[in-house]
Amino acid sequence: MKTLLLAICLLTSLPNWAADNPAPAVAKPAAPKPYPLKTCIVSDNDLDSMGEQASFVHQGQTIKVCCKPCIAKFEKNPSKYLKKLEGK
Repeated sequence: MKTLLLAICLLTSLPNWAADNPAPAVAKPAAPKPYPLKTCIVSDNDLDSMGEQASFVHQGQTIKVCCKPCIAKFEKNPSKYLKKLEGK
């Protein structure tokens, strides 16, 4: 009987505890920085020169390339291409 009363007390106090202890807010990730160039970061071609351009986010920076093969080239040596964004 004591166990049943204890269980009832605990269950009836849970809503009050939840109201006094709200869940922590989840921070939204920061929006990626916009891509400042009008050309492919890898080939320097116009973004639409190879058909459908591609874009992705790398360490909080939006990156745009003229074609999907340029993504693989970028991923092999990102620091080489990210230098083009310095000062933009």
